[in-house]
Amino acid sequence: MASLPVSGPSITGVVAIVRLRGTAAPDALVDALVDGGVTFLEVTATTPGACATIERWRRRRPEARVGMGTVRTPDDARAAISAGAHFLVTPTTVPGVLAVAGEHGVPVACGALTPTEIDQAWRLGADVVKVFPVASVGGPDYLRAVRDPLPEVPLLPTGGVDRGNIRAYASAGAVGVGVGSSLVSEHAVVGEHWDDLRARARSFVDAWKETADA
Repeated sequence: MASLPVSGPSITGVVAIVRLRGTAAPDALVDALVDGGVTFLEVTATTPGACATIERWRRRRPEARVGMGTVRTPDDARAAISAGAHFLVTPTTVPGVLAVAGEHGVPVACGALTPTEIDQAWRLGADVVKVFPVASVGGPDYLRAVRDPLPEVPLLPTGGVDRGNIRAYASAGAVGVGVGSSLVSEHAVVGEHWDDLRARARSFVDAWKETADA
């Protein structure tokens, strides 16, 4: 078993989750998100051309941190790292993924839900624990309850996060939030609604900062 992490969380603030089913992520999307202030971008492995997207976006917007999500196996981790992923995000806690990431010095946000799972992910070496799907078990109230006995574990609630509850998650002590379709919807991407996406990104970032920095 790995020792407890000693450094602070490396994945913080608003993390945009890019999960597309029928199309590869265009470069105009990363421009809209980064111009809106979102600099942590998770491209899921199930999005068409995910590795190629990570490679391009790293070059296009070097100020952004581009990671791969839905990493479930050591081979997934190796492919993401080869593509240049700055970080990995998993739906569950897989020791083999953590081992590969550790060999390359790449931070991981491991998915977990119950207090036991969250504590185990942290002890196995997760840099951040993605509490998923958080909305199904109580949202901000659940996060606050988990933080009481596990105050040193950095938590990244994901699943059902939107502009209506992001302040509550910040107030509950989250180090960041994973935001999916309420920020990056397939409809908006296919329709090339870049101004709307940029404005959405800015609204999420502003809401997070005004509470987390208070």
